[in-house]
Amino acid sequence: MSMIKHVRGRLSGYQANIDPHEWRLPSSYSTSGSGSRGGDSTTTTTVIPNPKIFRNVFIPSDPSLGMMEGNLVYPDVGHAALHLALLECFRKLRMTASKLDVEVEQLAAYSEKADEAEEEEEVNSASPTRLPESERWDLLIRLAVTRFTVWWMNIDRVLYHATAFVHHAGDKSVVQLTKDYLPPLDVLLVWYAFMLDDNEVYTTTCSIRPSSKVGGICFPWPAIRDALDLNTMTFTLPRAAENLFSTLTSQSADILTYLESPPAYVECPELPVKIDLFDNVRRQEKFMDVAHDLLWIRSPALRGSLERASAEYLEFQLSENAEDTPPIAEIPFGLDLIWKTHRLYPIQYQFFRKGILLSPSSTLSTDVKTPPSPQISVDSLDETACPASECCCWACERLRDEIPSFSYDKFTSTPPAYDVSLVASLSSEQLRSVQDDLGFYKAVERARRHGLPLPTRPPTAAEKAAEKTATKKRAEIGRLPGLNEYVVTLPNGKKKIKKAKRLSATYGLMV
Repeated sequence: MSMIKHVRGRLSGYQANIDPHEWRLPSSYSTSGSGSRGGDSTTTTTVIPNPKIFRNVFIPSDPSLGMMEGNLVYPDVGHAALHLALLECFRKLRMTASKLDVEVEQLAAYSEKADEAEEEEEVNSASPTRLPESERWDLLIRLAVTRFTVWWMNIDRVLYHATAFVHHAGDKSVVQLTKDYLPPLDVLLVWYAFMLDDNEVYTTTCSIRPSSKVGGICFPWPAIRDALDLNTMTFTLPRAAENLFSTLTSQSADILTYLESPPAYVECPELPVKIDLFDNVRRQEKFMDVAHDLLWIRSPALRGSLERASAEYLEFQLSENAEDTPPIAEIPFGLDLIWKTHRLYPIQYQFFRKGILLSPSSTLSTDVKTPPSPQISVDSLDETACPASECCCWACERLRDEIPSFSYDKFTSTPPAYDVSLVASLSSEQLRSVQDDLGFYKAVERARRHGLPLPTRPPTAAEKAAEKTATKKRAEIGRLPGLNEYVVTLPNGKKKIKKAKRLSATYGLMV
């Protein structure tokens, strides 16, 4: 093992002057089925992404609180990571739809003057025809919009009867959906696109619902986390949620089953506002594709990429109203990801924006009434990707973990496309760590795509250090708050767990 490390160290030093995209990366690793190399018992099962990044995927108890100690209360990097995972599920749904063998009925056109031969030909033309591949996804979206509309018109019943999280913040409480009350993935996709609509239609639609709680709903991240298989990036609806959806809509929870055996007649209600949900969903496709191409969710720099994006987003939001701020024509992928994640908690985002407009340095309003929804005058939110010149690939993002100022211009006409001296300034240990991470994560992804056992390796020095730090923090904090408990910070800076005065209500299902 020491000889391998020595050789890798020499290669790392040599490759400092080579374009990061052309590095020769390590590619030989043991697998979980073959045992660890050299009898190393510390080798662990490979899990990418590390589930610990989703640890703080909770919904803030007080939507009017936007920032704390200079950081966003919501979204956390865990929300953004889960957002990436959900985008993979959405894209899988689209790929599945394009492979469906869907037949549609062609209605015959009868003529009173047609003779018997022509009439027979017209009847034959009414036989089912196979839907072109290019139209299958469109068909699924249109069905999903119909299914979402039925579900949305029953959202008040869902909220009333659901066993829901009740987050306590003094005298405030916010009801959110649990996993047993999630809608199917296709309905979730339409809801996602609806929330991200640029205008105030979503807020208006919520305000006219009988239940005042609808406007306070955040996209159900904790529930989604519980329904996702992060290894295969698949979304599995719990049985209770399937039954609830079928009861409310008289439709199968699985849209693929619904396509194969559609009911003879389904009443399709309409939303009380005018909005093209089909177009909203289609506008999210480019963002899904960019997220899949970059595949940050499987990247060795996932946490670093999201932390940098979150800092960039906050800086952008706080400076957006400056008079000398130039208009933004193109938004980096990471910033756009955090922005979209933030907007998936509409009322919290509105409070946040209202606080910035009132005073960039002031605390956000504690008024729990729905605030006006100030809009940012950027029309390219749904047309964005990484800036044309900035590379956001795994290698460049992993280098930014070590060198935050690292930049790579993909379209430069005068190589090198990056500052060679920055990479050369890394120690051999740092460069070797970067290359080992890239080699290992790429090997894992190759194995995953080919259905092979995933490679393994012993915990790295960085992983050991992170675990040690996490253990220390847990010891300092002590036990975490349980059901109907919350943490308060005392005047002396210490934290104390307090019991909520009001217990969370649990309702039986009576639909």
